[in-house]
Amino acid sequence: MSTTFRSDRAAEAIRAAVAKIIREEVQDPGLSFVTITNCEVSRDLQNAKVFYTVLGDEAAREAAEAAFRRAQSFLRTRIGEEIALRSVPEVIFRYDRSTDNAMRIEEILAGLPELKRDPEEQQDAQEG
Repeated sequence: MSTTFRSDRAAEAIRAAVAKIIREEVQDPGLSFVTITNCEVSRDLQNAKVFYTVLGDEAAREAAEAAFRRAQSFLRTRIGEEIALRSVPEVIFRYDRSTDNAMRIEEILAGLPELKRDPEEQQDAQEG
């Protein structure tokens, strides 16, 4: 079994476990509107980065960040109980900026004059 396959499987198991634990066990209101989007685990399975998004504004993101700091040891303990790993990796929580980046790209594309034209006008412009 390759280490990449093992780390990918561990990452998916950790992502699913964290999402379940937050949904079912964590009572912190800072994590109410959090979605776990991804997890990356080092090849040696010693470190895990768990990525999340949060519904709301900058204040909601900061509240989620503080809530993850408060719940970090609890979540690591629960991950160890949920997943059969030789040792539980150190878990770091990071805000996933990919959604913000995608929204920014959408805004930029929506502002381009070429994309504002009617589809029939675009076709006529390309033909003529």
